Amino acid sequence: MTPTLPASPLDDIGFDTLFDAAPAPCLVLSLQLTILAANAAYLAVAGRDRASIVGLNIFEAFPDNPDDPHADGVANLRASLQRVLATGQPDKMAAMRYDVAPEPGGANFLPRYWRSVNTPVLAADGAVRCIIQSVEEMTAAFLTRGRGMREVLSNLTDVLRDLKTPEDIGYQAAAILGDALGTSRVGFGTIDTVRDTLHVVRDWCADGVETLAGQTEFRHYGHFIDDLKLGKLIVIGDVDHDSRTAQAAAALRGRSAGAFVNVPVVEHGALVAVLFVNNAATRDWSVEELLLIKEVAARIRTASERLRVTAALRESEARFRIITEAMPQMVWSNLPDGYNDYHNEQWHGFTGAPRNATDGHRWSEMFHPDDRARAWELWQHCLRTGDTYEIEYRLRHHSGAYRWVLGRALPLRDDDGRITRWLGTCTDIDNQKRAEETLREANGRKDEFLAMLAHELRNPLAPISSAAQILLLTHTNPDSVQRAGEVILRQVRHLTGLVDDLLDVSRVTHGMIGIDRQPLDLRDVLHHAVEQAQPTIDARQHRLVLDLAPGATLVLGDRLRLVQVVVNLLNNAAKYTPPGGAITLALAVADGQARIEVTDTGTGIEPALLPHVFDLFIQAKRTPDRQQGGLGLGLALVQRIAALHDGSVRAFSDGAGLGSRFVITLPVLSVLPGADTAG
Repeated sequence: MTPTLPASPLDDIGFDTLFDAAPAPCLVLSLQLTILAANAAYLAVAGRDRASIVGLNIFEAFPDNPDDPHADGVANLRASLQRVLATGQPDKMAAMRYDVAPEPGGANFLPRYWRSVNTPVLAADGAVRCIIQSVEEMTAAFLTRGRGMREVLSNLTDVLRDLKTPEDIGYQAAAILGDALGTSRVGFGTIDTVRDTLHVVRDWCADGVETLAGQTEFRHYGHFIDDLKLGKLIVIGDVDHDSRTAQAAAALRGRSAGAFVNVPVVEHGALVAVLFVNNAATRDWSVEELLLIKEVAARIRTASERLRVTAALRESEARFRIITEAMPQMVWSNLPDGYNDYHNEQWHGFTGAPRNATDGHRWSEMFHPDDRARAWELWQHCLRTGDTYEIEYRLRHHSGAYRWVLGRALPLRDDDGRITRWLGTCTDIDNQKRAEETLREANGRKDEFLAMLAHELRNPLAPISSAAQILLLTHTNPDSVQRAGEVILRQVRHLTGLVDDLLDVSRVTHGMIGIDRQPLDLRDVLHHAVEQAQPTIDARQHRLVLDLAPGATLVLGDRLRLVQVVVNLLNNAAKYTPPGGAITLALAVADGQARIEVTDTGTGIEPALLPHVFDLFIQAKRTPDRQQGGLGLGLALVQRIAALHDGSVRAFSDGAGLGSRFVITLPVLSVLPGADTAG
């Protein structure tokens, strides 16, 4: 029979009252690490009320400081709680930094330092029912005793600022830390987790202490490497009494490591390096010392990473500039907001703008005024949407002229898809644009020519057809037959002339025309030309004036072709001069050149047409009835035949309605070929 225990005077008080009155800050956690209860002392040091934390996971209620990349409070506390759940034994944590936001969910975290003990509450069968966490808030004490540490860290900051290699960073930090702690050896080395080896380039050693520079096998000195691989801080005050090092204690003491601290450096979940602090004798590492060691490790890592990033950026920038300076295009780079920060040398050579003169948004000032608004509007659209920028615009050349360029830019994005930079090029396409315009104009002239050709070929067909019908109907009437025959003959000659012009242009263009150059007198050439052109001139009731130089004017040329040239010019003058006009044909010699001039009082030539009058298929505007006729081939033939005679032809006109003047120059013969020049 089980005796009945007397009632306790605490029964009437209740657990909740006792728990809340406890002076030590405590909270109760479930097996899922949910906060079940927190006493008044805990709420006071944490700066929270029950409603803001009870019912939350402890790491949700107290997360790591997101602005501290080295924050490890959550990881350390989680590891301790998991050990309690796995072993059913209390776990005493070393003092650590664990920042806390004053407001639940707040973004402003304050530095806090804590020491905690996590104790399991066991059921009758030994299973863990819950965990009681008791904490000791140490911030004030740590900050008071941390003045020396701040001086060490301040000195470390000054030294690391100007170092240029990761090896120098590791050694100088080790020297500062070793001197501050008075230890035997401090170093920073990389780890090969496959071979379980440590590689050290240079470490700091006290007088008489052997260096660990080179390669060291961890397994020769215990199995604490296993905890390092898990990212755990290794703190051993006496190698003889720690299960991880006891069997290798003698070897460790022989390397001046009777006590040591190892801070793992983990990247992407893998152990890559370690900061080691060795002390020859046993040592009870203080909270402040451990915090200092961890902070130095973090700063070594940060400084080394910053150095690597800076070097990588510098190398990338150098490669970028080498590539862009070697490119034939103008290359430019803009920040995500469109602010320009780079132009290559080709840009400055093209525009003539001094360096930095077009930085920022001033590059748009180089655009043609008519293109700026259009280019700027598209650029702003691309900045908003991330679309590819592609546009043709005119850019001011260093000569002062504007040239067409093709502008293209693509956004460069980071792994999250955010635009980090715009990279663009400008390609000079002015010659291409002008060639395209020339091709368009030539294509237009070809179409106009085909239309004219069809019309000119069709015109003679009507009278030929009518004459043929007359022949059929009145073949017994000699007069009618004669008139019909004359019509047919005249129109056939016209068609033959059109075809001959086409054949001549084709032969000249392809270099197939034959020139029979003989000494001849230009006066004879001009008289023959007048005879051929006189019917056209008379039909238009023009007055022809001849002004020929006295005496023979000898040139080396093809009589038929030169006559053709002058006839073309006289017919052209007659066609484009209103009835009753005047045409002058002049011949003069000066400076070894014969000058043939054909001047008229006709419709003149528009300024825009003047540079193109010798192009194929070019004609002045026709009257509605197309009374001038022709295919626009005459002047093109004139120019090409003159060139075959080592001469040239030029056109002059003061504008529409002011007449025109054509001047042919040919070299004169000073001595007849084959003449005896002996004195």
